[in-house]
Amino acid sequence: MITYEDELKQEARKEGREEGKREGRQEEKIEITRNLIKLGIPLDFIKKATGLSEKKVLEIKEKLEKE
Repeated sequence: MITYEDELKQEARKEGREEGKREGRQEEKIEITRNLIKLGIPLDFIKKATGLSEKKVLEIKEKLEKE
C-alpha cells in the first residue's frame, strides 16, 4: 500500500529531476552562446538560436571579454 508520505516523496523526486533537467538545458544554452560569441556570430542570430534574451547574451559576452 502506498502511503500519502510515499506519494509526497515520489512527487518531490519528480520535481527535483525536472528542475535538474531545466538547469542542465539552461547551462547548455549558455555554453552554446559562449561558443557562438567566440565564433563571431551576430548577437541577433544567437538570441534566435538559443532563445536567450538579449540581456543574457550581452551578459555572457561581457563575461567572456573579461576572461
